[in-house]
Amino acid sequence: MVDWSAQNVLAVGLNRAVYIWSACTSQVKKLCEVPIDDQITSVGWSNRGQHLAIGTNQGDTQIWDTNHCKLVRTLGGHLGRVSAVSWNGSTISTGSRDRQILSRDLRANSLITHRYQSHKQEICGLKWSFDG
Repeated sequence: MVDWSAQNVLAVGLNRAVYIWSACTSQVKKLCEVPIDDQITSVGWSNRGQHLAIGTNQGDTQIWDTNHCKLVRTLGGHLGRVSAVSWNGSTISTGSRDRQILSRDLRANSLITHRYQSHKQEICGLKWSFDG
């Protein structure tokens, strides 16, 4: 799992850990690690590149503030691994092995703003257009 940020930073998910590499400084740091019974299944940078969404095999999506190496929020809702993540401003959409796409506005109190359930197989890729 890899994704490149607008800040010129690469996020790489390897097994249970996520590492970030800065192209400007060539420094690598370990951002996080999930429990032994879980795995990283997707990564996706926010549009501005400060927050990173991490999908897990357990069906959770973690939102990390990479500047402070701090977990901001954990989003549930999927019944299978989160295999795709895409941001559109404060909205994050996640696709899963459970064949659903969940969209959430992180500013809203409601956990899920839209649920798309028409797919016949796992959602393997997901991307918002650049103009929203």
